[in-house]
Amino acid sequence: MKSIIIQGALDSEINYLIDAIKPKKVEYNNFIFYEGSYNNYPVIISKTKTGEITSSIATVLSIIKYDPLFIINQGTAGACNKKINKEDIVIADSFYYLSQFSMEKDKETNSINPWKNDGYLSIDNEYISYKTNEDLLNKIKKLNSIKNYNIIYGKIGSGDIWSKNNKDILLHNKNYDVLCESMEVAGSYLASNSLNTPVIAIRVIANNELLNQEYDATISIKSQKLCLEIIDEITKNIN
Repeated sequence: MKSIIIQGALDSEINYLIDAIKPKKVEYNNFIFYEGSYNNYPVIISKTKTGEITSSIATVLSIIKYDPLFIINQGTAGACNKKINKEDIVIADSFYYLSQFSMEKDKETNSINPWKNDGYLSIDNEYISYKTNEDLLNKIKKLNSIKNYNIIYGKIGSGDIWSKNNKDILLHNKNYDVLCESMEVAGSYLASNSLNTPVIAIRVIANNELLNQEYDATISIKSQKLCLEIIDEITKNIN
């Protein structure tokens, strides 16, 4: 029986999960995993650490060690839309890489301004963006458990940035249809897609700079609860 992996970058994003599945702590190549089960189904919690590089490494190690059925990358995110509030949950139908912009020199200040540019760059002129595994996404959409939450489906932007300037945040949404911003989704999606493993990002909104809603780490419990409800429901038909 293949396990399901739930990822979280911070202790606050995995502590509720650890309490729920009572796992065994395992260290593998300097990354921490927690091996346990939820309602008799094997579940692995992966602490990815913060940022796209460590989340990419953690994802590769997870796939090599556990060969999972699928991966849920969950945690908090900052909203990039005035219509999205704290405690809303964004489930990714796709991911857009926010660290691929071309920076142009500002002639007035002689400095680099990342938002005064010719657009986002990527290898071979193909923007780095992946769709969530369609079969996995459709299964989750049909679950009863998600009806208890304010769910928004759309694109999550990710890169090693934490935007707090309203102009930058609105640019993500206007130009690239990004609903929220997270640092770890990029690494998880890039690694999972390279290794042919289904992955889906579930992010609870912990702050919205556009609405002056400040960051609250405790909100991460909400996405962890949803992940367990999804696993409980989705695994009932798996032998």
